[in-house]
Amino acid sequence: MATVVAIGNVEIARDDAPRFIEVIGKAVTDGLGLPPALKSIHYQYVDPAYATPKDKPEITFFVYTAPDKTVPQKRQLIANIGAAVDALFGTGEVISVVIVKIHDGDNVGVNGVLRSDAYAISEQEAAQAAARS
Repeated sequence: MATVVAIGNVEIARDDAPRFIEVIGKAVTDGLGLPPALKSIHYQYVDPAYATPKDKPEITFFVYTAPDKTVPQKRQLIANIGAAVDALFGTGEVISVVIVKIHDGDNVGVNGVLRSDAYAISEQEAAQAAARS
């Protein structure tokens, strides 16, 4: 799974948002070797008046993912996001910054359950099922 929170001073029209989400999502899942469904992509626009002045617009991508990712996968992720930004906005027109945040099961929860607890519950259920077999 990868969760991406992208923050930038590039206005994306509502009609263009689904394509942005799709292209960035594919860049992320392909880069990390994940199935296409294992992603969550979010974009937040920030008016340039509320950001450090830059020569070009900029989008920072915070990519949160599990600790099993290799350095080559992270390189590919960053290259894919850069290529996707170029494809969406024109080569070199928008600066892309990618920050990869690795988290283990003790640092993320889903639907009110810490992931490490969910893993423990799954292992217990599997052991109980095996004992019944």
